[in-house]
This record gives sequence, C-alpha cells and structure tokens, in this order.
Amino acid sequence: MYDDKELNEYRDLLKPPDHFEEGFNWKTIAGAVFIGFLMMPGSMYLQLVIGTGIGPAARWVTIILFAEIAKRAYADLKQQEIFLLYYMAGAAMSSPFQGLLWNQYLVQSDAARMLGLTEFIPAWVAPQPESAALLERTFLHPDWLIPILLLIGSQIIQRIDQFGLGYALYRITSDVEKLPFPMAPVGALGTIALAESREEKAKSWKWRIFSIGGVIGLVFGSVYILLPAVSGLIFMEPVRLIPIPWVELTRHTEGILPAVATGIQLDLGLVFLGMVLPFWAVIGGLVGLLITVALNPVLYHSGILRSWHPGMGTVETVFANNFDFYMSFGIGLGLSIGLIGLWQVSKSFRGPGISGII
Repeated sequence: MYDDKELNEYRDLLKPPDHFEEGFNWKTIAGAVFIGFLMMPGSMYLQLVIGTGIGPAARWVTIILFAEIAKRAYADLKQQEIFLLYYMAGAAMSSPFQGLLWNQYLVQSDAARMLGLTEFIPAWVAPQPESAALLERTFLHPDWLIPILLLIGSQIIQRIDQFGLGYALYRITSDVEKLPFPMAPVGALGTIALAESREEKAKSWKWRIFSIGGVIGLVFGSVYILLPAVSGLIFMEPVRLIPIPWVELTRHTEGILPAVATGIQLDLGLVFLGMVLPFWAVIGGLVGLLITVALNPVLYHSGILRSWHPGMGTVETVFANNFDFYMSFGIGLGLSIGLIGLWQVSKSFRGPGISGII
C-alpha cells in the first residue's frame, strides 16, 4: 500500500478501541426529543434565511447542554452517550422534509419560470403554483400527499442501503483499505474532550482547542448572523457587515468570464474546513474550480451553455449551467468512475496477490 505521511497522520490521531460499551439510554432519548423539537426547526429556519443551516453547531450545543445538565445532577456523560447524541443530531439536521421546502420554492421560482420548466415539474415533486397548497402555504393538503409518501419511501430505501451496502463499503474502506476519514477525528476528539473530567481537562489540549474554536465561532456568528437578525427587527434594513450568503460578483465579471459564477462566500467555517481536509483534497478542489472558470466561457461561446445570458446572478448562473451541461456531465463521470472501480475490483480478484491483500 502506498505510504503517505499525511494520511498516516490522520490514521494515528485516534487508535481503534479495544472494547465497546452500550450508550443508548434515557439520556440519549431525551437528547433526541430536544433535537427534534428545537434544533431541527432552528436549522430549517436558518437554511431559509441565510442559505445555510446550523450544521455542526446543533450537535455541539446539544452535547454541551446535556453535559452541563449532567454535571448539575452530579452525573457524567459517557463517551458512548455523547457519541449517540452527536450522531442523532447529525441525522436530524439532514432533515429530509426540508427538501419539500426547496421543491415548493423551485416550482414558484423565477429561474424555473425563465427556463420554462414550471409546467414540466410533475405533481409528485411539488404542486403547481396555482395549487391551494402553495397559496395557503401549508403541507396539510391532499396535493402534498404523493410527494410526502415518495419521500418517506425513499428514506426507508436509503436507510436499508446505508445499513446494508453502505456499512459493507465502510468496512472495506476503513478496515481493509485503511483509508482516512479526515473529519472523523475532529468529531471524535471533540466528543472525547467533552467527556473528560475536570482533572483530565486541566491537563488535556483537546478541551483548550475546543474552547478556543467555540469562542471564535461565537464571535463570527455574532457578526454574521446575530447582528443582521437583531438589526432587522430595529431598523428598516438589517445591518450586514459580511454579505449573506455571498459577495455577488457574477454580474461584474460576466464581461471577462461569461457563464462563470463568481460569488464568494465569506464563511469562516469553510476556512477551518480547508485546514482540516488533506492537502491534496484541497488542491483537487482548487484545480476543479480553475478548470470550471476556464471551461465555462468556452462552452458558452460554443453554444453548449445556451440558457445563460448577461445579467444573471450567481444562483441563476449555476442553475442554468447545471441544466445545460454539468448535470449530464456529472452523471457520466459518476458512471465512468463506477465502471473503473468494478474493473479494478475484478482485476484484483483475477490477480495472484489477492490472498496476500486480504
């Protein structure tokens, strides 16, 4: 196996445990109720207001709250309990029903009308704009019955796939190929820091780093989210020191870079994410961005990106480009990668060294 120093660093951050303990109990059930009634609606609201949800914050707020309650009750949360809270918060924040909010926006959006797609969006995706369900702004309407049933069915299929083939693929990549999962140590070390006792926290670097990151997030969140929300209640226009959700530059660069979305998102979380991800993963993303910037004008002048026209913003540009080219390109790319993977697996099984690999 190829020996990479950076990948080994990720693998060595945490050693596999030598035993496992049960963590599901009434504490985690209470955490699930808290997440469902408070965190999930808050995440959906932020998704509609600023274009992004609470994200990982919901997990850590839930864990910190329950850890503090446990301290007041002279009890401790075990690592297993904290992990279950962390996992359930992440699963709840995926909020599959939030997709219905996007579907009802899509069918009424200016972009869909501009491209003439509104009438072609089927009823099993979202009701048409003249439907009483959209006019009354309610999901408790017969027109939403088929989309909701399809969503529930797809979630059942996804769970079967996740706990079946998904788990098998995880064991192959984690235990056999020993590939690193860059974000896994971040969450694991965070839960370990919260599970440490006061004596351990005084000697541990994990809690210090966790606290510093939390303070940085509070300061940035106060400027990025809290200030516009509070000022919008007081003044006619909210005060935004940092544009939400991004700095709109597409209309200013369309003369030089036609059909290129150049909106810049000033999110500090993305900066820290780039610090955690492997170096070559970040470089790969940068190379993909540069290729897109260079390729889009060529595709536009070649007549492939037909839906884009000057004056479009970032959202309209991305929507039009995906519809004209990148959706089909992504499907073809995914199929080719899958076929190459199957060919490599079949080749390895035919090779003489398979017994040594297993």
